[in-house]
Amino acid sequence: MAKDKGDLLDLLKFELKFLEDGGYGRSPHTPWRSPLVFEDSLTCVNFGDPAHTLPCSECLLMEFVPAELKDQVSPCRFIPLTPKGETADYFYRCGTQLELEEALAGWLQDQISQIEEQREQASKADPPTASSNGLGELHRKQWLAFADNLYLLANRHRDLYDYVVANGLYCRALEAAQKVTASEEGLSLVARIGNDQQAVSAILRRGDGAKIAESEELQALGR
Repeated sequence: MAKDKGDLLDLLKFELKFLEDGGYGRSPHTPWRSPLVFEDSLTCVNFGDPAHTLPCSECLLMEFVPAELKDQVSPCRFIPLTPKGETADYFYRCGTQLELEEALAGWLQDQISQIEEQREQASKADPPTASSNGLGELHRKQWLAFADNLYLLANRHRDLYDYVVANGLYCRALEAAQKVTASEEGLSLVARIGNDQQAVSAILRRGDGAKIAESEELQALGR
């Protein structure tokens, strides 16, 4: 485990906010099935990628998967969410979506509290110092995928002229992408998100006529 769990903490907090905001409601893209926790979240390294290009081993949540189950097709389904060891896989088979979401919320809150307490104790015993290494390689890849997912969702809302939501998502995507700016890919993503976020912000400031203005903005960006 990484000494500083700031990146994991941020991920868990986003997942909790995603859950509380109804992110696991019935998706218009897959209305024939109930959403899958973790797998249908923006935090998933393969969000929006049916080919599952990236291995699950690159996900920060693998830390919580029992060692003997890490080779499963969807290992995050086997993270124990309750004191009884009930998992998402268990609730898919024997429970309800409401029971699953309640268990997930409780688990996320517990993990967030534990990590915050651990970091507070560690900072008292050993004040943090600047690190030249930044995120580990696996963590960097997950944050890059996370930023890409947020950027993708922001673009979808922008295309639907939902500029307020798009602007908020661009801001979150930019924040996530800035965690990986040490890499060339990260710098490129930061630049793209920043340009689109500025264009949408300009549209919001202008108000009326936003649809025409957006077209002009995006043409100027070479879209």
